[in-house]
Amino acid sequence: MTFSDETLLAYLEGTLDEAQSCAIEAAVEDDVELERRLMALDPFAPVVQDVIEKLPTEAPKVDLPEPVAHHANGGFLRLLAVAASAGVAAVALTFWATRPAELGWVQQAAIYQSLYVPETIVSLDSSEASLDKQFAMAEAALGRSLNREALESLPGLALKRAQVLSFKGRPLVQVVFADEQGQPFAFCVIRQGPNAPKAEVKQAVLSGLATATWAQDGYGYMLLGSSPQTDLSGELDVLTRTFAG
Repeated sequence: MTFSDETLLAYLEGTLDEAQSCAIEAAVEDDVELERRLMALDPFAPVVQDVIEKLPTEAPKVDLPEPVAHHANGGFLRLLAVAASAGVAAVALTFWATRPAELGWVQQAAIYQSLYVPETIVSLDSSEASLDKQFAMAEAALGRSLNREALESLPGLALKRAQVLSFKGRPLVQVVFADEQGQPFAFCVIRQGPNAPKAEVKQAVLSGLATATWAQDGYGYMLLGSSPQTDLSGELDVLTRTFAG
């Protein structure tokens, strides 16, 4: 059976009777050329095709509307459904393309530390008793020693506090120091698990702070200075030897 362009347009516009509409739908299932002609006549088909082709492999799933039952305005409603599909797909694509990148523990620790100012640490309780309790809790959470003696010997830094945080269910300990000008420093340790890859020392400026990161034997380490220009070499030399494994 053949169908004229006028008949196909009438189908798309919903003005075709039910018998002819059913005949077209039955024919298009096995007739690629007929499907191509329908797509060419459908004003929204190119929009939908273009959007679908641009969706990334792992883009959010888009639920297209259920097929519209045939009645007098079936074609018109179909056009609306196709238009709605194009709109939903376009919104999904925009969301997928512009979504913020997920931050790792290093980026989030830098953001947190960047909020510290001298006034943040000046009133911290850094008594021996308080530090004893804080380090006991931190080491229990991490499942390893924090080598407090080595931390207290870092050149030019005074130990102020150790606190237990968490990143995606993994314990993250932040040890805070004050330099000779009262500016905050921090050393962070996170338990990453036995299968975590080893990473060599990498220095970068994150959230306006000089940082150094490395990883070994299931733990990740991060040293954070107080400005982008902070020289971390002295502290880094001690820490990389102390936390080499």
